[in-house]
Amino acid sequence: MSHQHTYPTDQSLADACARNDQRAQRLLYDGYVEVLYHTAYRYCFRREQVEDILQITFTKAFAAIGRYDAGKASLKTWLRRICINTTMDVLKQEGKWETQWEEEMEIAVPPLPFEQLSVEEILRLIEGLPREQRAIFNLYEIEGYTHDEIAILLGINVNSCRVYLSRAKKELRRAIRCNEGV
Repeated sequence: MSHQHTYPTDQSLADACARNDQRAQRLLYDGYVEVLYHTAYRYCFRREQVEDILQITFTKAFAAIGRYDAGKASLKTWLRRICINTTMDVLKQEGKWETQWEEEMEIAVPPLPFEQLSVEEILRLIEGLPREQRAIFNLYEIEGYTHDEIAILLGINVNSCRVYLSRAKKELRRAIRCNEGV
């Protein structure tokens, strides 16, 4: 991180931001805006919406920065969590999330063959998923949230979360097979 010369630790940067040090706030923004942009973009794939999410995320982050504790998480992790929570709030406002609790057996399936695809191809495939499946796939497979955490975050049944993830994986597998046939 480029802030290390002036602020050698995440905590020192956060403390300076909490004191309303505009230079520190600019360093924090410049240092993390890109990673947060890509985090939000993976969920909604709409530039205008991502820009709104980033504005809300940084507003929340600067309001809460005095409570940041480097002993619990890195600044990047802390900011990504705020960004993900904000993104889920925005997506939930778009409409009610369906609860799709169905008995679907969780079968051990091989991992998705992403290694044969470019990052752009993977993002295009994820973008093609329905909103709920895309969000849960990102939260579980990329961000590392548990089904219980996702269910709480989205206000859905934990079994619905599992169903959405299973369907997302099935859809991605189908899309990869179609992609290979081209």
